[in-house]
Amino acid sequence: MDKKIYTRQELFDLVWNEPLSKLATKFNIETQYLKDICLENNIPLPTRGYWSKVRFNKEIEKITLPKIENKNPKINLDPRQQHKKFKTDYHRRAFELEQRRDLNFKVPARISTYHPLIMTSKKLLEKIDNSEKRLRYWEVANENDLLPIHTDLKHRGRALRFMDTLIKIVEAMGCKIVFYCNSAHVEMFGQKTEISLRQKVYRIRNKDESGWSRESWEKSDKFEFQAGPSFNQKKWIDNTKRKLEECLPEIIAWIEKDCKYWHNLRTEQAIEENKRLLQEQKLEALKKAKESEQAKVNQLFIDAENWNKAKVAEHYISAMEEQAVQKNEMNSNTKDYISWARKVIKNLNPLSDSNWSEQ
Repeated sequence: MDKKIYTRQELFDLVWNEPLSKLATKFNIETQYLKDICLENNIPLPTRGYWSKVRFNKEIEKITLPKIENKNPKINLDPRQQHKKFKTDYHRRAFELEQRRDLNFKVPARISTYHPLIMTSKKLLEKIDNSEKRLRYWEVANENDLLPIHTDLKHRGRALRFMDTLIKIVEAMGCKIVFYCNSAHVEMFGQKTEISLRQKVYRIRNKDESGWSRESWEKSDKFEFQAGPSFNQKKWIDNTKRKLEECLPEIIAWIEKDCKYWHNLRTEQAIEENKRLLQEQKLEALKKAKESEQAKVNQLFIDAENWNKAKVAEHYISAMEEQAVQKNEMNSNTKDYISWARKVIKNLNPLSDSNWSEQ
């Protein structure tokens, strides 16, 4: 069959209209491979005896296609993929990226027009090379957006072409190169992965006549590309089987995986943090509600106690006034004291505005 890419619904209709063995023959793939694809995409298959019932026009039951998160996955039935084995998921992703027509992973032998970042870095590196003050890379990178290209001048052209291709792939995927803390990073999914390109350096140990060991460092003609933070760094190095340029799909896939990991982690952390804050807010609201309730209870007993004190004091002042009148001892001092006492009682009594004396 000429068509190789199908939707879930299309493949579902095919496997329920014709036995898997016949479909596999038409697609020139193994039956088990077709079955695995259906299982991987949650496409139910006819049960044993289904096609016998169809042949003899017996009643059959057809299952509906269940829904999945990715509503429209593209399923590739190209026979060239069935024997493709992948070490990891990111190797599988590298293969998928390499098949995309909008991404050009081939590093050209010559480039007429470099990416602006490459042009800027090229000029800055030349400035370092020609500096009479022996400028160091970090000194220039501290003040400029300088790509991490650490190679000899004779290897500079290859390094620039490699980085130019990588940057254009990153931008074709809707992502970008950003500079942070004097380092270059690929930014995907809102997360950054540090990158660096250099000549592979080997440590050489030599012993002198006295037996003392000395170390020296020697640059090789091999390129080494590094991605990720120091505690989780991934490296790709030239070897006899393949050059670094051939590793570009894997490099992009790994960077994508790394950024996606941190994106998902940060998202989960944000969700957990929101849950924690909500829980804290609920506990704080509950605490305030309890404190408010307790304050009301405390105030109730304070008011009741003050009301009782005010009532006793009022009876006392009334008795004092009555006694003073009966004994004809009501003078200005006594009147002032009684007036003052009733003001105190009024302020003390929480029901002073009510006619509690009639209760």
